[in-house]
Amino acid sequence: MTKLTQNINDVCGYSKLREFLVDSFFTHVALDKPLNNRELNTIHKSSIALKAFDLVSIAMSYLALNNYKQGARYYQTLNLLNDAKYLANSSNSLEAQKINLFCSSLIEYYEKNIEVALNLIKASLYIKTGGKENYDETILKYRQKIESENQQKIISSAPPSFIPNEIKDDALLALLQVGRTIAIETNIDSLLTIIAQQIQQALQADRCTVFLLDDEHNELWSKVALGLEIKEIRFAKNKGLAGHVAMTGETVNIKNAYESEYFNKEIDLQTGYKTRNILCMPIRNLSHQIVGVFQVLNKIDGDFSQKDEDLLIAIGSSAGIALENANLFNKQKKLIEEQKELFSSFIDTLSASIDARDKITSGHSRRVTMYAGLICDKCKLSDEEKEIIKNASLLHDIGKIGIKDSVLQKEGKLTKEEYEHIKEHVRLTHNILGKVYISKNFKDVTQIASTHHEKYDGTGYFQGLKGEEIPLGGRILAVSDVFDAITSKRHYRDKMEIKDALEIMIQGKNKHFDENIVNTFMNISTYDILNVIVSDLNCNISDDEILLKEFNLNDLYAILIKEENAITEREKKLIKVFDKYYHYSSKG
Repeated sequence: MTKLTQNINDVCGYSKLREFLVDSFFTHVALDKPLNNRELNTIHKSSIALKAFDLVSIAMSYLALNNYKQGARYYQTLNLLNDAKYLANSSNSLEAQKINLFCSSLIEYYEKNIEVALNLIKASLYIKTGGKENYDETILKYRQKIESENQQKIISSAPPSFIPNEIKDDALLALLQVGRTIAIETNIDSLLTIIAQQIQQALQADRCTVFLLDDEHNELWSKVALGLEIKEIRFAKNKGLAGHVAMTGETVNIKNAYESEYFNKEIDLQTGYKTRNILCMPIRNLSHQIVGVFQVLNKIDGDFSQKDEDLLIAIGSSAGIALENANLFNKQKKLIEEQKELFSSFIDTLSASIDARDKITSGHSRRVTMYAGLICDKCKLSDEEKEIIKNASLLHDIGKIGIKDSVLQKEGKLTKEEYEHIKEHVRLTHNILGKVYISKNFKDVTQIASTHHEKYDGTGYFQGLKGEEIPLGGRILAVSDVFDAITSKRHYRDKMEIKDALEIMIQGKNKHFDENIVNTFMNISTYDILNVIVSDLNCNISDDEILLKEFNLNDLYAILIKEENAITEREKKLIKVFDKYYHYSSKG
């Protein structure tokens, strides 16, 4: 888990580094042109300094490709690609994962592993990044190029006469190819597909199914049955040939399927497929326990031999470990998700306890969180940074639990003593959250939540921090908290007019607020801002979405300070529509 970026300039640095890496994909990588290694190493080091591990991953993928072209050994290159893949997965960056797969496919193509290259390209196309950069179009062109240039080398679609003899005869090469392809895959469905494809290719078979043993339900199952239009297969673990192998641990090599007592002829009758021969073998893990079954059908040329059995045993060793690792990875991922849900529920409960103290300010923490989220999105912060700021936003006023009701809910102006008392809620927030230990990153939550009343010029409380001494999340919260406070109803006043509220934000630059954060906030569309303002009301603003998305807060403020005769009809409509929704809450 990364520490939260301390400087808004780091965000700009991230954007520039990412822009360079994206441009490099379209100008060099996809066009098979060499990149400048010195530049790449600089980008790599800068990304590490920013702790932008998605960019570190992309840079490493490019470096692996460059190093290979410059004569690095194949397995050295694979190590670098595997490290890049780990970072891409751990940072949850679809873009980094997509680029890693594509760079891997290029290296496999140069190694003349055509089928592996195509599988990796197909896998990269499954990943949808959702950004404006259209990687898929470029990757598809490269896939078509490989397929057109190597039509006779694509084993899965080629007739037997086109299969190269060196692959037929070299079982070691086939085993290495299977091993390196499945060793780094953690998605169980992708892994099953890859294993089935590689076995089908290595054994020169027509079809292959990889079944997994589900002990909890006493079933064998698979989502992958090459050659069949089936989404998922499930049956009792003691049924059929695969069930017999799973129960006994025997390897079964049947020369004539219709003469076997275990073969179910009904399946062929239903599908119209003619099964000639079958090789069925258990998959074992490191503890030699059976975790699944390989079922390979119809050797393309003759019957399955002892050599095929030996090769499948060898593949099974790698596959069993890979499948077990994938299962462990998925279980760990599920556990982490459950812990996240529990943590989120804990945060929501604490946040709700604040709202329960005062119905007038109910929803404040949630709206502050939404404003902070909009700023984070504009700053292009990582998912991890956004999650930390979100939790800090929800909990920033938790210290108000220790403030007297008579002060918290007072309808008139606070006395000096009362104001000093209510200021204590920030110190209390720090003390309460500081005693909660859920993860290392919760320290960042505590620090951010307790700095939302610090001011950029150092006159805030409770620590008197100044400028960039205040963490980035604290500076974001300061803007979000003040804007919601002055645009919401309180015991002692109604919400402020939007023009006056925006003036406070602008005039507070480099005094109360970080100028960069205010500028970012003012660039948010009026549609997004109103969505937060009316979020706890039964109000739908989608009818005016097009108009409201056309203008941001800067535009709105510029219009509001214009002379009336200088305002266009479109701008007048914006003011009317914005004002309608902005004051909607006062009708309730």
